[in-house]
Amino acid sequence: MPRSIAIPPGFVMWKSVPPEQTNGWQRQWFGNELDATAVFNVRGIGIREPMFNADVHRPNGTGDWLIMLFHEPVRLRRAQKEPSAGPNSLILWPPGAAQYYSWSRAANLEPHSWIHVEGRWVATQVEENRLPLEVPITIEDESLFINLLQQLMNEMTQHEVADPIILQNLFQNWARSLARVLRTRDPQHGIPPALLIIRDYLDEHFMRMPPLDELAEMACMSRSHLSHQFREHFGTTISSYVIRKRMSIAQRLLYDLSVRPGEIAKRVGYPDIYQFSKQFKKTFAICPSEYRKQLVAKHEVR
Repeated sequence: MPRSIAIPPGFVMWKSVPPEQTNGWQRQWFGNELDATAVFNVRGIGIREPMFNADVHRPNGTGDWLIMLFHEPVRLRRAQKEPSAGPNSLILWPPGAAQYYSWSRAANLEPHSWIHVEGRWVATQVEENRLPLEVPITIEDESLFINLLQQLMNEMTQHEVADPIILQNLFQNWARSLARVLRTRDPQHGIPPALLIIRDYLDEHFMRMPPLDELAEMACMSRSHLSHQFREHFGTTISSYVIRKRMSIAQRLLYDLSVRPGEIAKRVGYPDIYQFSKQFKKTFAICPSEYRKQLVAKHEVR
């Protein structure tokens, strides 16, 4: 029996649901496939949709950005039975990031709103506005996100052809508004400034694994205290954070068939393809060459 291979995107495209079959919530998939060259690609939107599944766990993410607002307390840690985030918690999962969430009381009761989106425009707006990734952000006014989803939904469904500039502007305005709200309430999003500096430094220097001593000196902390604080606020170790960033970039580069695996290895900080392939397979349970073959085969089937 052939070995089961888990490669993103592997999530199920649920069907759109007619309004008359819902109790005020909305869900719409637009049929847009993943496109590594996309500028801004809205793939699906859900507004106040009940959480039907007790646990959603995607170790390799969905291949695109998933931005989700939980209207009620939610579990974001598999080992924790009680809610780990309060109501109106917003979280941004980038491509390739592991996702886990679950209702805390019962199915069909707790609503969540979400968007699957991809493209260079998304990454640019997130980076320029320094929006936190993979950590819950509490927003006081849920309409900040709901209005974005409704406006995007209207543009995508009420016109024969959606205007890409309007879609991009809507997302940019939302990202800037979210950044302004976060800075107004708490300039550092509740994360110590020293840790934000370290995270930014890792994002910029991911091609080399900065020594812990160097990072501890930058943060004015001991090695052990920095390691503990980083894991406490970002939910991962420093080395795992760097590896995850490398693998996320490598995953997207593999969609570009003009870039050879050896070149990808160098771009993400590995001196040779063997070390890169070993880490990629450890992360995604498949080697880079096999992953690319599956992408090509999937494309040819279409």
